[in-house]
Amino acid sequence: MSENRYYLGSSPIALKTDEDYSRLIQRLRQYLEVRNLSVLIGNGCSIPLGSPVIGDVASLTSEFAKTRYQLTDDARQVTALKTLEVLLPKVGKIGIEPLLTVLANIQANEQLLGHQTNIDDKPVPATDARSLEQLLKKWLFLKCKEVSETDDAKLKFHEELLRRILLRSTTLPRAKIFTLNYDLLIERALDNLGVLYFDGFLGTINRTLRTESYHYDLYYPGETTEGRVTRVDRVIHLYKLHGSTNWRRHASKGSEVVIRHGSPRDAEYGDVMIYPSPLKVAEMNGYPYSEMFRHLSAQITQQQSVLLVIGYRFQDSHVNRLIYQALSIPSFVLVIVTPALAEPASGAVPGEEHEIWRLTQIDSKRILVIVGGEKGADGNYISGSGTLQDFSTKLMPDISELNTEAKANEELAKILKKPSESDAK
Repeated sequence: MSENRYYLGSSPIALKTDEDYSRLIQRLRQYLEVRNLSVLIGNGCSIPLGSPVIGDVASLTSEFAKTRYQLTDDARQVTALKTLEVLLPKVGKIGIEPLLTVLANIQANEQLLGHQTNIDDKPVPATDARSLEQLLKKWLFLKCKEVSETDDAKLKFHEELLRRILLRSTTLPRAKIFTLNYDLLIERALDNLGVLYFDGFLGTINRTLRTESYHYDLYYPGETTEGRVTRVDRVIHLYKLHGSTNWRRHASKGSEVVIRHGSPRDAEYGDVMIYPSPLKVAEMNGYPYSEMFRHLSAQITQQQSVLLVIGYRFQDSHVNRLIYQALSIPSFVLVIVTPALAEPASGAVPGEEHEIWRLTQIDSKRILVIVGGEKGADGNYISGSGTLQDFSTKLMPDISELNTEAKANEELAKILKKPSESDAK
């Protein structure tokens, strides 16, 4: 168990008393009312609902052999597993995302240069790389699909986080939600709340990615006499930085991306847009990921911006780079919510797993790190200040309630105020 505390600078501040919590909530309330609010949601918010941990492919090999996730062509299934055995590193580990990048490069080398790739003097043909790519994507797609179909009751913490964000003043710009997750939990939570959102797609039956739609807004019709319009209150912008299980690359229209529901056939998994490429900068600069990251960068580098990060462990260098660039702006504030903080051993060189700890040591008042988490029997975090469960319900200010309380206190102060001598005259 990690104790509840927060860092504002390099020194931890324990969360023990009601007063400790009140001070933190008040600070968060101020951040929520900053002009430009963005939220970055990582896989840590989906893991308690069954989302797969994909940082070590070697630990997942038994999963790929399960009937549900196998390729329907037995020969291609065998080829995929043999190719995986060849590609797994002898030292260290590799995650699914960077492995998909390797597979894309193997196919590109053969297609563009006519060069077959060799690993430890073993040839890896593009067709074999394609089989493994389909197997990995099928497994990832089906696992995320299972998560996306979870019971509505389990979405209550996602819903509460979003609900409290939507309580910001209607005079402020729309809040922006960025997520690195492929699942549809956020979309389902927004639907359950009855919230309108822009996700970059236009259309009804055939929905196509048109990122210019992020510049649109919703208003009630103007009054006939005055011609004034009123902005719709509950609207949010959603950006899926690493794609989604329901995104497809339209085979007949080049780089066009469309929404598709239902499970693809094995041969179609290559068109499922659920693969980022953290090790390949050129891929990050390709459509549609370039558009999503451009919006993230443009949003957090505006004056008076706050980025709330929850469920993300700072292990994607291309995402970190944009956040660190924003920190060069004096008015930018970074809030990180994490259940545990890995402090490097004495004398050890901090690595990626200690990146959030390194941020606390910068000793900046513009970086707030909230920590605390207790694990349940299944090994997932079930409570604590650094979890979605407690942060969304106990720390995230319920702005309407706080405003009501502030107004009541102000009225009480007026009632109890003693009249001055001048008032008496």
